[in-house]
Amino acid sequence: MNKLVIAFFALASMAVSAYSQATNQQPTQPKCNLTEANSPNIHGIRLGMSTQQVLALFPGSAEKKEIKQALENAKAPASHETAYLSFEPATYPSRDRFARVDSISVIAYKGRVVDFTFIYLGATWRNIDEWVAKLSEAFGLPSAPDWAVGPNETPNKILKCNGLEIEAAIGGGSGSIRIRNPGYLKEVEERMNAEEEKRRREFKPR
Repeated sequence: MNKLVIAFFALASMAVSAYSQATNQQPTQPKCNLTEANSPNIHGIRLGMSTQQVLALFPGSAEKKEIKQALENAKAPASHETAYLSFEPATYPSRDRFARVDSISVIAYKGRVVDFTFIYLGATWRNIDEWVAKLSEAFGLPSAPDWAVGPNETPNKILKCNGLEIEAAIGGGSGSIRIRNPGYLKEVEERMNAEEEKRRREFKPR
């Protein structure tokens, strides 16, 4: 669990940097017309749902120390109201609902889901297009040729839609899908820049 949380925090931190770099590139026409409103619902989790709705899918999760700490941390000024939640479905009474799901990570911003990742076990994929084809069939997504090769070293592809991104990856005998609304990163970046500017303004060398 600790390794999952550490990896997830690192991934979230890189996302802000990646968003900043992406804003300097020329926009491309999305090959997917999905929006947050009709984005995939995976085992009951989808973009825009509330933190409480997520917790309800995992009975007893709200009482777990790490979940309580994550929600408390989201209230701190430095967190910018962002909560990082991790779940291992096999440890909850609702485990049957999440068959073949090894772990789930969720980022909530201002109490709403803006980013989530599912990691599946139970099958080894020969290449990323094979995994993308499986996801496309399950969730009605465009086929592999419409997905762009991602920047990570592990085999991955990204599908850019209207206001959201879907990333598929394989590695270590697992397949994952990540769905995110990168728009929140702009607001977080603006808040961070405003705070930095305030610190520079108020700084007194003596």
